[in-house]
Amino acid sequence: MDYPSGSDPFTSRQHLLHHTFSPLISIEATHNVDLIFQSMINNNDNISTLQIFKPYGNNAKYSINTNNQQFKIINNQLITKNYPSFPIRFEPSLPDLISVLNAQLRNPKNSNNLGGSNNTSNNNNNNGLLLNKLNSNSSPSLSNSITEEFKTRLEGVPLNQLFSISSLEVYLRHMANPDNSINNSGGGGSLYLNFFDKLITSNQITPFETFNHPISQIFIIDYETDSIDILRKLIVEFRNYNFPKFFQIDDLLIHVFIIYDCDKFATGDIINFQNEIKNKLNVNTTVFPMSYNNNKEKSLGGGLETNTISLVENSTIEEELQRISWNDINNSFEIPKVVDYTIRTKLYEFINKFLIPHMQSKVRYWDDQILQPKKSITGRFFQVSKKFFNSNNNSDTNLLTNTAKSFKNGVTHGNSNSNSNSTFNYNENYYYKSLLEQILRKLADWSLMLKDFKYAYSTYELIKKDYSNDRAWVYVASTQEMCIVSLLLVQTQQQQLPLQLQLQLQLHQQNIKSLIPDKNTLRKIKHDIIEPYMDNLCYTFKSRLNLKTFSFKTMIIVIELLLCMSQMFNISYWWYDTIEKYLIKLNNEFDQHLSNINNSNNDNNSNTFLIIKALLYERLGYNSGHSVFLLLENYHLFRKNFERNRQVQPQPQKQEQEHEEEEGMYVNKLKLSTPTNRGIIGTTRFRKSALWYLLSMKQWHLLNNKSQIERLFNNIQLVYPDTNSNTNKQNGEEYVWYNRNDGILGILEKYIDTDK
Repeated sequence: MDYPSGSDPFTSRQHLLHHTFSPLISIEATHNVDLIFQSMINNNDNISTLQIFKPYGNNAKYSINTNNQQFKIINNQLITKNYPSFPIRFEPSLPDLISVLNAQLRNPKNSNNLGGSNNTSNNNNNNGLLLNKLNSNSSPSLSNSITEEFKTRLEGVPLNQLFSISSLEVYLRHMANPDNSINNSGGGGSLYLNFFDKLITSNQITPFETFNHPISQIFIIDYETDSIDILRKLIVEFRNYNFPKFFQIDDLLIHVFIIYDCDKFATGDIINFQNEIKNKLNVNTTVFPMSYNNNKEKSLGGGLETNTISLVENSTIEEELQRISWNDINNSFEIPKVVDYTIRTKLYEFINKFLIPHMQSKVRYWDDQILQPKKSITGRFFQVSKKFFNSNNNSDTNLLTNTAKSFKNGVTHGNSNSNSNSTFNYNENYYYKSLLEQILRKLADWSLMLKDFKYAYSTYELIKKDYSNDRAWVYVASTQEMCIVSLLLVQTQQQQLPLQLQLQLQLHQQNIKSLIPDKNTLRKIKHDIIEPYMDNLCYTFKSRLNLKTFSFKTMIIVIELLLCMSQMFNISYWWYDTIEKYLIKLNNEFDQHLSNINNSNNDNNSNTFLIIKALLYERLGYNSGHSVFLLLENYHLFRKNFERNRQVQPQPQKQEQEHEEEEGMYVNKLKLSTPTNRGIIGTTRFRKSALWYLLSMKQWHLLNNKSQIERLFNNIQLVYPDTNSNTNKQNGEEYVWYNRNDGILGILEKYIDTDK
């Protein structure tokens, strides 16, 4: 079934693994390296080494030229699996990320400043209004979450929002502009996919999850101009930086990339240089042979073969808005094919030879030394005895002690419920880097990045109890989120697509049915895990911590994974209501927040923030349109009936009515005709889907975006067929009830037909 069109949830799942749950690699390059790469990229002074390496982290898109790209991963059960891709994220060095975060905290009102209000789109006035709002009052409710204590405390990283919702709306308005279609390539569902990517893409460092904690620090040097002393200075400065107390630098993989001119230096000299670095600094290296002079000569002659590489790969909202404010329309760059091939192959070598083995060795060590003893009988007895003999949380003495500590530290919020015997820092919301609770959280996150979803789920479930006992609510909420995510990733791990399942149904029916979770499993997943965990974490993020954006990100992730599960096993009847509930809840939350911004700016224009609402209505329509309430063994009957009904055209009823009038029978001219999709109307939610799409088109109409309305019209043709030909005439000769002039559909058709 291919109705209606929209962003495939399996694509969203892949983007989730690429943009969120992938290892983060921090890069620091010398100035000489920047100059060398700038000379290779047509003497482009505005590009950095990080910008060049960042797209290549998505090795699913920028893979090596051979067809045998494989990344071998051995899980904790010693089972080896090969994956065609293992994406990584390149970001600035950890000191730079922390410095940016601290700068934003010192001036939260300008943390999302675009640096100006220049915009070259057709909606200059509207976008300018949004930019001014963003600069003056980006998000009043979000900035309130940063307390005065957090603003002045820089030894730890405070809890901050993932993104600005108003910034997201500004970015989507820019992307939805027809003039920016080059940025919105990919068809009908690409705008929603952009929306999903920006919600889940972030490089913000938080103590309660380690996905944005760098796993490796890479230093990039030039063999000719950079010496070992320079490299030693870079490493020493990095190690001596005052890192947050929850970040363990000893778990970091320190690595060096060496670029050199292969036409000028021999391979033996480079090997000796690598051995010298290994002996003096105890750091492994990877060499990148490049031809400096040859590339320059070819570029001058115009005969250099190049590849086009994207500059917006894995970009955050702030980075995109900065590019918009600078009026930078260059979303890609040209790189010589020789350099392109070298970067791809050497990164592939680095991941397979150094990064994955480093992560696997750390996971095995933490499992043997920390997790397994904790699971043992001795470890369980210790935990119980500790709780039994040291738990005085309800005593008056403990309450007075906690209150005194709170006043002593100048904090009066929330610490009266803390556990005095806990190792959790209630003032700054983190566990110290060497504590078991922090290490086990890292163990679970690294296992998820290594695609060992079952092991990650079991670890999350284990440490969640410790966090609850310590009343570390932010850790509890984040762990509940990852329990849901890891569980759904396990359930949707099969590589077979729904269409492939349907085509092979007759031959592999029994095998397919064996993959479908039974009712008891689905009931446990839904009622015992997803629904209570979602309620608890939403309450914690929004009410306890005022971190709304974390709750928004979790909801959109769970929605997409549930859509994957529904389509994979054709169990829409199980998840349809849950997906719809979370989408409506998410829409209401966004609408409430953006309405507060309008009210705070005394804006009477209710059409300022509508794009997010339009995209969520569109996703509601997609969910209803892809819901089929049939068992898998009967699905082939539905497909036959569906394809047959799509080809049936509405038949005129005029001759039948004349025949009935001749016999003297009463004819109700307002009676609805038999719908063309009558054969499948009871097993689908097509009519409800069309309603959601109409509401989405209504929002686009308020935004005067005709291209988006035209894109969505095909998704209602099955319910409202041939809407363009059945015009509502004044004499009533061809009267169609849903197409009248004062209805939503009639207004939209009239709007589309204008200026044609």
